[in-house]
Amino acid sequence: MRLAGSADALGLRITGYQFPDAEDPRKRYSWHMAEGEAVCPRGAWSFRFPALTCDESPRISAWLREVADYAERSPESGQPGILEFTEPNLRFAVAGHQPGEAVLQVALDLEFQPPWHRRRAAGDPFCLVMHLTARQLRSAARQWDEEIARYPDGTPY
Repeated sequence: MRLAGSADALGLRITGYQFPDAEDPRKRYSWHMAEGEAVCPRGAWSFRFPALTCDESPRISAWLREVADYAERSPESGQPGILEFTEPNLRFAVAGHQPGEAVLQVALDLEFQPPWHRRRAAGDPFCLVMHLTARQLRSAARQWDEEIARYPDGTPY
């Protein structure tokens, strides 16, 4: 999945399970390995960490679609809530609304932070800000669905 504004961008994908060889399916299908790249005017960096539980990963595309709907409505219709996860590495929020687009804030904390913003404890994330159209948001949601389809939550058939 790729989200890109005029100055900031985020590439995020699932590359497997944290415990792919675990005998117990509950452990094997518990955490997704997330990796990606981020770009901002100060620089670019990459990251990799088991930051999403397998049941949390599908929430990203659902939230992006909700934000896409919001981008097409008036701001008085209600802004989508913040999308947070068990691990504090990643958080999505709507930071504003302009006609036809939403301003998305992506907070990158702990293992997802850039090298110049390293912190030992969560709570001071580095934030990317992107103005995205509903079309861009829906495209990212489709990309995310394709990413996670290869690594389902549960025992494969």
